Amino acid sequence: MSRQSSPDRSSARRSPAARPTDDELLDAARAVFAERGFAQATMGLIADRADSTKPTLYAHFGDKAALFRATVTREVGALRDWVIRAYETASARPLEDRVRLSVMAMFGYAGAHPESFRLLFDSAVDEMSNERRALADSIATHVVGQIREHLIAHGRPVGPGADLLAAMMVGLVGRAAMHVSHSPGLDPIAAGELATGFVMAALRGLDPVLLDRVDHPQPAGQCAT
Repeated sequence: MSRQSSPDRSSARRSPAARPTDDELLDAARAVFAERGFAQATMGLIADRADSTKPTLYAHFGDKAALFRATVTREVGALRDWVIRAYETASARPLEDRVRLSVMAMFGYAGAHPESFRLLFDSAVDEMSNERRALADSIATHVVGQIREHLIAHGRPVGPGADLLAAMMVGLVGRAAMHVSHSPGLDPIAAGELATGFVMAALRGLDPVLLDRVDHPQPAGQCAT
């Protein structure tokens, strides 16, 4: 049901005995930040969404920047728990199964929690999202481990190219899962399976010459042959 603001809305606020919890306030903040972005979100809109008041928001969280950080921190924790469970489930499986479960964790979360996913990966307020960058780094670290294992299994030495490949794959999966979170008509499971196939095809089709050029850069001024 949509909410409409009106001049006398303050008289319809919930009573002090029914004040919203911190989680309810953060739910409202997540929805508004995901819909409007940080710049266009206001404490008034968030208070309306929570059926609360701006003074309550300020009392619980401080200003808008502090509320945004609190919201991001909570959502990062939820996604981290979700992804870690997927990694733990996949730990003893063959590499392709582990890649699939890792990729599907992101798509599953984007489909089940689109507001949270958009908040974490579609916000332009990078300077206020250190937790989000730390989450991306932790996911990339896990992916690097999978890529290293793949290279070793195929007789390839492991160098800086593994980290570059991980950044490429995390970026690809993140953007694709973001597309799913913005597209209610897309089946996140089917999208995740497609992304898994794409990632595995990329790993199998690595050009060893190009990988060597990344792992063993030539001295400046020396042309590649």
